[in-house]
Amino acid sequence: MKLRISVFSLLLALFIGGSAYLVQEPGSQAVQDMASIDECGYNEDIPEVEDYMRLITFGDPYMGNFDAGVTVVEYFDPNCPHCKTFHPIMKQVIADNEQHARFFMIPFVLWQYSLAQAEALFVAGQDGKYFEMLDAQYDNQKAGGMSLDELVLLAEDIGLDPEVFRGRLERGLNQRMIIARRQEISDLGIGGTPTVMINGRFISSDSKSRECMNQLIAGVAIQSSGG
Repeated sequence: MKLRISVFSLLLALFIGGSAYLVQEPGSQAVQDMASIDECGYNEDIPEVEDYMRLITFGDPYMGNFDAGVTVVEYFDPNCPHCKTFHPIMKQVIADNEQHARFFMIPFVLWQYSLAQAEALFVAGQDGKYFEMLDAQYDNQKAGGMSLDELVLLAEDIGLDPEVFRGRLERGLNQRMIIARRQEISDLGIGGTPTVMINGRFISSDSKSRECMNQLIAGVAIQSSGG
């Protein structure tokens, strides 16, 4: 079951976000798309997380406007095929909303072999290359995950010192944190990826489109600004 948001809210969101639509004739593709957007909403089977900021740590890299009133979190596994397919959509949403939202991408490992790749993200993040490493892992995604040597090659490809990266990756200083956070997120009722949370509310499976997420983000932005 999901909450529905009116087309009127969408129009407000598009106006606030600076987007513009030409007036379309009834029956046009744009009108049909707007009708489908009216189905966007949240997953009511998962309770809202009121203190959602506890799920984000100081060391989590982000994109967008850190001071914005909207916080979007995507939980993913770098070896999840659906996450790879969803990744370009999320990047579009970030580009659309970078002024009025902040975006975090946090690993939720589904398989043991994904643990080293999640560790590699945080290691790369020490040099400001978290998102570049994530892009590289998706570009090279394969069944069974990547080996340490393959991750080192990716690190070199994105401009990191391969030997420094290897040493940090082998130490695995973030793995305990990654596992603990996975349990914390799982306790909320999350069992799969990709999963998206906006200010503590998890969006429905049918709302993981650019149009729906833009609408939901805009609605929360209006609420957070007192509109």
